[in-house]
Amino acid sequence: MTRRIPAALSAALVLGGVALGGAGCATAQRQVYTPAELRTALAGRPEIPPADVVVPWELPPAALERARRVVDGARTEKDKVERLVAAMFDPAEFGLVQGTVPDTTTGAEALARGRGNCVALASVFIGLARSVGLDARFVDASSRIHERRYGEDGSAVHFGHVTAMVDTGDERIGLDFARIGPFRWYQVLDDLEAVAHFHNNRGYELVDQAREAGQPPDWAEAARRFELAVAIKPGFARAWNNLGVAASHLERRAVAVDCWRRAIALDPAMAAPHANLGALHLAEGDLPAALGELDAAARLDPQGAHIQYHLALARLRSGDRPGALEALRRTLSLRGGFPGAQALLERLSPGSPGAGGD
Repeated sequence: MTRRIPAALSAALVLGGVALGGAGCATAQRQVYTPAELRTALAGRPEIPPADVVVPWELPPAALERARRVVDGARTEKDKVERLVAAMFDPAEFGLVQGTVPDTTTGAEALARGRGNCVALASVFIGLARSVGLDARFVDASSRIHERRYGEDGSAVHFGHVTAMVDTGDERIGLDFARIGPFRWYQVLDDLEAVAHFHNNRGYELVDQAREAGQPPDWAEAARRFELAVAIKPGFARAWNNLGVAASHLERRAVAVDCWRRAIALDPAMAAPHANLGALHLAEGDLPAALGELDAAARLDPQGAHIQYHLALARLRSGDRPGALEALRRTLSLRGGFPGAQALLERLSPGSPGAGGD
């Protein structure tokens, strides 16, 4: 059976009642690396410079020694997990807090700062847990929280939700440091995949934080992060999508299209690469291609206001005024005050002064 860790420990069980080997989880054996083994695995790969090799769960010796003291006398592996989680958020021990601003760091950086996002806190926990003999793994639970941000040009970048779990042999104990509730689906990551997620999230944050500040993103650095992610995990659809967005902004059209096509092939259920291709075709005036991609994106992500707005533009330019009106109304139902959508809807609505023309 799967057990619940008390909420007072600042981390909640998240595996949604799924027992070890149950439906909805990945059961294949995954590879765990020591820091030295990970560096060896990535050595000699020219696409991954040594300076960019990151081991998120590598922690200072003093932290590992404290972890061993914290679990001294624990009778079960579940008891060890509870003690470690409590110590992570205890001001008298590690004193960590959940960061309010997304900021993916290594576990060591999180300990130094006293805060971290889900990836950083999971990295701290995994480093501590492995040092006391627990089988701790990274978990991709992105179906529960799958963040995306849309630019005004219609481009969409993605990052996922990474947390931690412990496999005791009889059960899986999952942790969610963001306290967002049970997951119905999750996938255990091997350590190389976890590093790919680290770089993808770093690239996403570069873009998202710049946009929030009203500044142009450093697309070259973001592209470098996404390139590292796909070099480490070639099947990482979200990172391929994000690399396409960065390439597009760097005016590398052919690269962008190839990246989005790869993302679609890897994850046919993801709307973002269709939305990105649709926005590109719309900007280039290829209306049939734009409509095809944007329709696909809207089916896959009915809640995407930006998708609906660009679909409205594509329909309008194709002469489908009723379809454009429908998409504009949908846009505003999803996001009131969407820039330009209300004004365009008023202009196109029957009886308005501009209703007779495009």
